Amino acid sequence: MDINADYLRAVSQRYTELSGVLECLQIDLINGAEKLPQAQLLIANLLIEYIGYGAFQRAVLQTAPQYVSCVIQINTNAEQWVSESPYLHAFDRLDEVHHQMDEAALTAAMNEIGWSLILQESCPLPNGKALVRLDFKKNEG
Repeated sequence: MDINADYLRAVSQRYTELSGVLECLQIDLINGAEKLPQAQLLIANLLIEYIGYGAFQRAVLQTAPQYVSCVIQINTNAEQWVSESPYLHAFDRLDEVHHQMDEAALTAAMNEIGWSLILQESCPLPNGKALVRLDFKKNEG
């Protein structure tokens, strides 16, 4: 699932052996979460930063999974959340949609809609950044 049709076409072409199994969906999660199918497991790695907590909550409620696994990037420097590289300017406009992430805020947003934290792991990165994995399970009842 992605908003970029060209990316989805490239994925379909790259993984032709998954034809009939792999379904690529072009969906704008901010405005079109109701188009998402239901699933038992929702994996959202490095996604929430670009749609925000509210849109993510709507996506979770629509897909109604038993488990949600996500990875967020934690930045100590809010001004420079993209690391130095020769490709730095490819990300110039991303700051228009980027949201700073916080483990406690994401956990609170998930608790608010009925999911509880069951796993948290952190992997430190260069420049004081970290990738944090947070797994949630739907509350019973």
